[in-house]
Amino acid sequence: MNRIPLGKGFFCLFFILYAFKSYGQYPLVIETDHHCTYLGEPIAGDLYEFTSSEETSQAIARIMSVMGLKARFEIKAVNIENAAAVIYDNKRYILYSQHFMSQMQQACHTDWAAISILAHEIGHHLNGHTLLQEGSRPSNELEADEFSGFILHKMGATLTEAQVAISMLAEEKGSVTHPPKRARLEAIAVGWERANAGMAAQKKSTPTDNVRTNNPSASSDPQVAAIQPIDSKYLLGKVIFHSNPENQYYLTTQMDLIKTTGGSVKVIGKLIKSNREEYPFMIYNMNKNYIYIASNGEIYNASKQKIGYTVDL
Repeated sequence: MNRIPLGKGFFCLFFILYAFKSYGQYPLVIETDHHCTYLGEPIAGDLYEFTSSEETSQAIARIMSVMGLKARFEIKAVNIENAAAVIYDNKRYILYSQHFMSQMQQACHTDWAAISILAHEIGHHLNGHTLLQEGSRPSNELEADEFSGFILHKMGATLTEAQVAISMLAEEKGSVTHPPKRARLEAIAVGWERANAGMAAQKKSTPTDNVRTNNPSASSDPQVAAIQPIDSKYLLGKVIFHSNPENQYYLTTQMDLIKTTGGSVKVIGKLIKSNREEYPFMIYNMNKNYIYIASNGEIYNASKQKIGYTVDL
């Protein structure tokens, strides 16, 4: 088996699969008279839809996954100030600005900020705020903030990480449509603590064993899915971790990192494109643990320590 340089093996196939969408902008014809925006800015002028980023689509999928629900709304990257929940013609939409989300990630040095904003807008839909056609109002915004805090705890965020977007963006005094920063931070904390209390109660009521593992991902991924053995035609390459080279890890054509054990397969991470120049790709799990893949196929952790490598099949 040979290590995979960039441009061969699964990296080449990844680019093909990743870039199958056409890029462009298209007019988006929906009425936004009644909308719930993150910070209260009105949606004005013509809307244009852009190709939604893979990271945002994956973030939405992760949010819905921890809830055990299907996303019954459409996600659209458009030319708005930040993000909004809109209902039009009996369809639910999450609208967001890719530029705004990118700025948030750079300013906060974490993608929890963007995830919390998306969770907030999803909260508007799930709490029925968009059905009321009242637009943004303080009570609705606090409910959506509380929902965001609840979801981010379930996804593995600390309270500080769950509050980072509001801490940076919210107005101290608030407005007619949106509450002041202090109230919004408190609402997020209430949701986060509610999820924390629920998890603690579940641990007390659920018997556990004392089995420990050296698996680098299984202990931190609460939603590992077991499936039947996978056909080799769906495998991009093999992954070797220095800490446990005897275990079998693979990257699939669905961009999943899987572990094979005793004839079964478990999905323990997701392969995505990285915005780091030195690492073209990275793998993350549900608890936001990241590892990075260099162009020569070597794998590094967040401390830039080499922990493994990829090989061709």
